[in-house]
Amino acid sequence: MKLQTTDLDKMQLLEGLDPIIQNALLTHFHIRTYAKNESVVQKGLASAELYFLVSGRLKVVDFIQNGREIGFVFINPGMHFGELSLIDGRPRSASIIATEPSIVIVLPKKEAQQLIFSVPHVSKKLLLQLTDTIRKDNEHIILLGSGSAYCRIYKLLLQQIESVKGETIIERVLTQHEMAIMTNTTRETVSRAISQLQVAAVVRKEGKRLIVIKLDALKHLSLDV
Repeated sequence: MKLQTTDLDKMQLLEGLDPIIQNALLTHFHIRTYAKNESVVQKGLASAELYFLVSGRLKVVDFIQNGREIGFVFINPGMHFGELSLIDGRPRSASIIATEPSIVIVLPKKEAQQLIFSVPHVSKKLLLQLTDTIRKDNEHIILLGSGSAYCRIYKLLLQQIESVKGETIIERVLTQHEMAIMTNTTRETVSRAISQLQVAAVVRKEGKRLIVIKLDALKHLSLDV
């Protein structure tokens, strides 16, 4: 793969950069490929590179004492990661694993710090994305604090809902395994929870999409009462 400026325009953080800056960055990026289930970043390791996902999909995870995997968020093409260690110099706070074959481009520490500290366009975007991450992390903490596994699953579904052409849908439903690690439960529990929604005609599955038929009912089921 030969990296071009058009590839950088697909990155949320780098979109709209001055072409001169883009061309300069191209000489510093490294391209890395990862197989499914391969580790991209390991928690606790010292590293200060800035990563961008070109293709594939990654998950940000941690492991509790019994070895169970807890998921935080998924990284999709165009997104970046690794900025926290780049800013504060501390070890990685979580592990990142490829959920499918993925291509990542990596900007070394020196060039990455110069980019985020010296280019106002990038600095502003980074700050906005960091605040969005904090808000989402807060939502996830609240989700994990829900007592019922079913409530956690339904809250997770609500977080993924979007409106498309007048329909309330989840465009790409997480797999049962992904939902399980995001809600600290099991795949079997996720399967039963989704099945109950389908039987009650609260949702309808269409390929990889989930159509939400009764949004108010889903909201009520998500309440930990």
